[in-house]
Parts: sequence; structure tokens; C-alpha cells
Amino acid sequence: MTVLTVIGVGNRLRGDDAVGPLLIDELSKVSASQLELIDAGSDALGILEYLAGREHILLVDACRMGKAPGSLVTFRPLERKLILDTDPLSLHGLGLAETLDMAESLHMLPTDLKIIGIEPDSIQFNGKLSSSVQAAMSLAIEKINDELFQLTN
Repeated sequence: MTVLTVIGVGNRLRGDDAVGPLLIDELSKVSASQLELIDAGSDALGILEYLAGREHILLVDACRMGKAPGSLVTFRPLERKLILDTDPLSLHGLGLAETLDMAESLHMLPTDLKIIGIEPDSIQFNGKLSSSVQAAMSLAIEKINDELFQLTN
């Protein structure tokens, strides 16, 4: 059986940065048996342990891309150059870009790894999910369902 692993990355205490884990919560309510759901929390370095032995992975995270809040972009790590964060105190400890760079160096990147990046509006402490990012969650769920359909048919 083909399994699609969906990994949500983000800090539940930082407004729109919580989109990854909140998406995992939503998917767990109606999860299909072909979905493996992982809330990776806010430390992107922790993703390394979830890459091993998995073939099809979608990472969902709030990503600053210079787009309108709630914009959703799906891409492969090697299709776009992820900008390495020079701030050592990023929201995710070690950032997603650095973690994927490390995974590539260690030959841990699965061949089918995609990122669903959602442009945040606000990442204030104790903030709520903005309406634009809330709407993007629905689009992300559609993309995940489409990806699962393509893998299983």
C-alpha cells in the first residue's frame, strides 16, 4: 500500500506559524489509512528523523515568500533555492532550509518530497490564525487529497 506522509512544521504559539500542526489536526479528523500524519512541532531539525524510510512526503509550513498572506506555493526543495536564514534564533530553531540542506548532504531526502508553503500574515506570540491562512488551509487539504489520489490511482 502506498502511504503519503504529511509533516506539519510550526509553532502553535506564534499565530500563522501554527498552520502546519493545525493542518495535521484537521487531517486527523478525517484521515485516510494511506496518510501518515506527523506534527513535527517547531524544531525543523526534528524532521530528519521522519525522512528515513519514507518515500512520499509533503511538508507543510508557514514560509515567508514575499507573497500576499495566505498564498500557497507547492514546490520541491531542489526546484527552488530555499534562502538560508542567517538569524540563529529562527522560529524553528534550525530552519527548514538548513534542515533540508543537511538532509540532502546526508543523502536522506526522499525522491518524492514536496513542500506546501503558506505565506503568513502575523506570527505574533499568542496570536490566532489569520483568516487568509485559515482559507489557505482548505486549499492545502485539497492539494494533499489530490496528491494522495495521484499516488493511489
